[in-house]
Amino acid sequence: MRTLAILLAVFAVQDVQSARILGLFPHTGKSHQMVFDPLLRTLAERGHHVTVVSFFPIKNPPANYTIVSLEGIAAQGVETIDLAYFDNRNKVLNSLGIDRVVKQIFEFQPLADLALNVCSKIVDFPPLADALKKNYDVILVENFNSDCMLGLAHVHGLKAPIISLLSSYLMQWCPDRIGVTDNPSYVPIVSSEHRPKLNFYQRLENTIMNVYYKLWYRYAIQMKEKAIIEKRFGRKIPDLQDLAKNVSMMLVNTFHSMNGVYPLLPGVVEVGGMHLDHKRQPIPHYIERFLNESEHGVVLFSWGSLIKTASIPKYKEDIIVSALSKLKQRVIWKYEDSGEEGTLTGNILKVRWIPQYELLQHKKVIAFIAHGGLLGMTEAISAGKPMLIVPFYGDQPLNGASATAIGLGKAISYADMSEKTLLDGLKSVLSAEMRLSARQASKIWKDRIADPLDTAVYWVERVIRWGDQDPLHSTARDLNFIEYNLLDVAAVILLAIIMIILILRIVIMKILRLISGGMKKEKLH
Repeated sequence: MRTLAILLAVFAVQDVQSARILGLFPHTGKSHQMVFDPLLRTLAERGHHVTVVSFFPIKNPPANYTIVSLEGIAAQGVETIDLAYFDNRNKVLNSLGIDRVVKQIFEFQPLADLALNVCSKIVDFPPLADALKKNYDVILVENFNSDCMLGLAHVHGLKAPIISLLSSYLMQWCPDRIGVTDNPSYVPIVSSEHRPKLNFYQRLENTIMNVYYKLWYRYAIQMKEKAIIEKRFGRKIPDLQDLAKNVSMMLVNTFHSMNGVYPLLPGVVEVGGMHLDHKRQPIPHYIERFLNESEHGVVLFSWGSLIKTASIPKYKEDIIVSALSKLKQRVIWKYEDSGEEGTLTGNILKVRWIPQYELLQHKKVIAFIAHGGLLGMTEAISAGKPMLIVPFYGDQPLNGASATAIGLGKAISYADMSEKTLLDGLKSVLSAEMRLSARQASKIWKDRIADPLDTAVYWVERVIRWGDQDPLHSTARDLNFIEYNLLDVAAVILLAIIMIILILRIVIMKILRLISGGMKKEKLH
């Protein structure tokens, strides 16, 4: 029996080593793809045959790594956000007296437009259709603002287990897919700026937005993507919401010590940090020299790959430059309109591109000014460097709140940013207390049973090995709204209480009548 078990284990490992893996990534944001690339490359290096559909094909792929490029279908999300937009938006919304709830609604709408634009084009994209006609052992699909790929996989008859990959927290339309609770009384929505304990008004906002996002995603994206697919192929397909409930598990780019504690299931695995590249990129020589010549250390300043920092309004740039020039530290600022080897003004070096992870690991870099994107947050906590966070949209306010809660940094408002608030924030972040706190947060974050990339690889291969034989979801996902919220049970209990009250009322009335009748007879006698 033991020999048979060993042989079966060997065959299982051999199957996993030669598995056929399909990766579907329909989002145009480069930072999202950067989360998943190390996982995909590692799976290929372990002997799997990996086919990746993406807007950002990797360079120098392994021999068993097939690329289906979506380049040209839609504009790539690289330095596409103009900072003037936030100034104009804030002025308009503030003049109208519109609060945060409406701002969040405005911020998410572009995700629907983007999803429908991409879906309408990939349904007619022959290279994708060819890739979907093959057989696979597992499908990895990004779960962000679209389910179009799930619909197309169904149309082409793919039957493999599905793993959802998330570059952020669980979006509000994700928990129902696997049956994990997202009770808004204590689980913040992805666009919240509140952590850890919510007061009444925050719970009210959290509840309203939780319900809104679920309805918005269903009717602004899912139903419309379904219609696009059905029109293209001339036949009905199942509800995308039902197809989405076929996922075997979710790999989420978070870790509780930084992002907070949330209800999880065996099928929701935190792998925050799996994108950190252990193969370091070289730091350009002129930046290395700037670092080494700094007497008091260097502050790194980057607002990510999507925001075009050079589009900042002049008055806002003047505020930033004036505040940074008062620091004794030097500053490296990712600024796209810089010269080939940067532009040096006083203590500020503006450069077009930075090897961010490598710089954060550098001993001379002592703090990080960021926008609160989860990749930058992860890289900063990995290096133990405190952050000054200026959130703009999406999950960035929540990330800023998370960093503040664990002592990793401090968040300030872009709309209200002045020279004083920026300088005060920097002084707080550069303090000895904050730098010590950030190092402590880093130690806790790193203290895990396994490396996050190894964890992600393990779970992908586990799903390949066992598939639906080892269910990782909760049966909650199979319940409808009434069943899940126990409304039917509550109705029966309420009905029972009403019946008991009515029966007691009848009994009491009869007793009272009997007592009343007895008293009358006594009086007659």
